[in-house]
Amino acid sequence: MSKDKEKCQCGCGEDLDENTCHCSGDCDCGEDCHCTEEDKCNPNCTCGEECSCDHECHCEENKDYLKDLLRVQAEFDNYRKRMTTALGDARQDGFMDAITQFLPAIDSFKMATEYITDQNTLMGIKFIEKGILDTLSKMGVEAIDASGKFDPTLHQAIDTDTTADIESGMIVKEAYKGFTYKGKVIRYSQVIVKK
Repeated sequence: MSKDKEKCQCGCGEDLDENTCHCSGDCDCGEDCHCTEEDKCNPNCTCGEECSCDHECHCEENKDYLKDLLRVQAEFDNYRKRMTTALGDARQDGFMDAITQFLPAIDSFKMATEYITDQNTLMGIKFIEKGILDTLSKMGVEAIDASGKFDPTLHQAIDTDTTADIESGMIVKEAYKGFTYKGKVIRYSQVIVKK
């Protein structure tokens, strides 16, 4: 009867020949060893990972690579968020600039209504003005209310009036309409205030 040969403890599957492993070394890593005749097991491997036998243990190096990868990923996420915010701000600034350039045309409607005497023409001008203001409102642009008490956060006093029969600090007349975009003032209402 032939006696079964003892197998190599490194797990390479080789038979032990006189207590010698054919994979050219004993594996101490405690993990599966995939030795070939050309490979040499690394006796210093204590990583707890599968031993590849033909390389030194790179456990700490791999952890460093993982840290670097996570750091780069976090930096890229932060960059993407900054770019998204910057793009939104640029879009909003461009829109506000376009609206600001458009406001003098709206002022022309107010001036026209003061000089036109024909009621049909006046009604047509007011209809067009209302349509433009409604469209702006849908885009987040709102006219500032220029009645009541003067508010320096919304109004700009361009003159004072001492003759009006109202309380001091109240708005007498609006010279130019002011506007906000999503709550931010893009042009202050220019008003005359009772002194």
